[in-house]
Amino acid sequence: LAWVERSNKIIIEGGEKILFKGLTYGLITSPNPPHRVWLDRNLGASQVCTSVTDTACYGDLYQWGRAKDGHESEGSGTITTSAASITPPTTKFINKTDWVSSGIDSNGDLRAAAWADGGDNDICPAGFSVPTEAELRLATTTKVKDIATAFSSFLKLPASGGRAPGDSKSSGVGVSAPLWSRSTKKSFGRFFAIYTKNASFQSINRSYGFSVRCIKD
Repeated sequence: LAWVERSNKIIIEGGEKILFKGLTYGLITSPNPPHRVWLDRNLGASQVCTSVTDTACYGDLYQWGRAKDGHESEGSGTITTSAASITPPTTKFINKTDWVSSGIDSNGDLRAAAWADGGDNDICPAGFSVPTEAELRLATTTKVKDIATAFSSFLKLPASGGRAPGDSKSSGVGVSAPLWSRSTKKSFGRFFAIYTKNASFQSINRSYGFSVRCIKD
């Protein structure tokens, strides 16, 4: 079965594989109720992780609520000019506290909706979305307590690190595994902060670049 929906071309092979933007993803089911289906690797990763420091499974690092426009790639250029909309005409990583200008989507509601299936900045395959904090909690909190358990969990999360505003490349590689949700709190994005000795859900400026794992709606 094959079909084209929006600009996202998807091919289902036996119901277990998805070809999306040049990469083939598998589907995995959470062992935790309500047993949701997820992609088997981070967006942009070329393979499932073989170790917690497997660079081929790190994937891309997205600014919160932003589309796949080139900024998510390791080593993408940077600018210090805030975007005038949530769909900026630039491929560069925007080095500001928030990557949109003051007064534009201050509470994050537009970008939270834009990261859902069919949204303006949809980065997941059709039928999938960036998870909410609640969805990510259901899949992880019973098992993921640190970097080691993040990798041993069904999601096989790597220590891919993240990219801070002002940085030209990622940092924290090997010791952190920050994962975005599409949930927002005040002027911040919500993410799952995973480190060598602990893990918790936290708020952070939306201009950080973190990994994304898509969930089936």
